[in-house]
Amino acid sequence: MDHGGLFGVDHEEWEKSPQFHEKVMERQEHQQEREQAFLSQNRDCFAIYQVSRDDPQNVRFMNLDWLKSHDISIDRSNYDLIYTAPLRESGTVPEQLEKLYQQFNLEKPVDFHSPSMSVSDIVAIRQDGKVSCHYCDSVGFTQIPGFLPENPLKNAEMALEDDYGMIDGIINNGAKEPTVAELEQQARSGQPISLMELAAATHREEREKKKSVMEQLKGQPKTEHKKTAPKKSAEREI
Repeated sequence: MDHGGLFGVDHEEWEKSPQFHEKVMERQEHQQEREQAFLSQNRDCFAIYQVSRDDPQNVRFMNLDWLKSHDISIDRSNYDLIYTAPLRESGTVPEQLEKLYQQFNLEKPVDFHSPSMSVSDIVAIRQDGKVSCHYCDSVGFTQIPGFLPENPLKNAEMALEDDYGMIDGIINNGAKEPTVAELEQQARSGQPISLMELAAATHREEREKKKSVMEQLKGQPKTEHKKTAPKKSAEREI
C-alpha cells in the first residue's frame, strides 16, 4: 500500500531526514494539546518536561537544595513538554522512573531530539489512572505536587461512553488501534507518532483489504455448468 508523501520512504531514511526533525520540532508548538492528550489517556504513559530554552530563572541543571536556598519554586510556565509516550513495561513508579532515566541517557528514542535526561528535568507518570510528577534531583527523583493541573476533561470523560472515538483528533478514549489516516493526520498536526504503530497499521489495513477481497470472492454465487447428455452414437445397422 503506497501512502506516498510523508511516509513514502522507509523508516531509517525517514528518521534521518530533515523533514523528520522538522516534525519533531513542530510538536513543541502544541504544548497545551499534547499535555491534554497525556492527561486524558486511559493507558499508562509518561511525559518529560525540560526547562524552557530561555530559562528565565537560570534553574537548568540545578538541584532542589539549590532552588530552596534561592527561594525559587518550580513553575510549570518555565518548562516545555518535550516528550510523551506509553509506558511499555510494568513496574512501580520508582522502577519506571529508573528505567526512563536509563533509556533517555543510553537508548534515546529516534524522535527524542533533546538533551539527555538530567537534573532539573521533570517526569510525569500516569499509571493506574493517577498522575504524579517527579523532579530529577542530584540523586534519584523527588515527587513534586501541583506541577500539573487536574485534568479538566476528567468529569466529562466519566459522563461519556468509553467508545466515543476522537476529540479534536487528539484524545482517543479507548483501546482502538489507530488507522494509517489517523496517524498521518496526527503527524501533520504536530503530534508525536510511533513509527512501529504506523507500520502495524499499514500491515493491518493491507491484511484487512486482502481479507475483504477474499470474502467478496467467496460470497459470489457459483456459476453452475449444466451438464449436457452425451450424444448417442448412431446404432449399428443390423
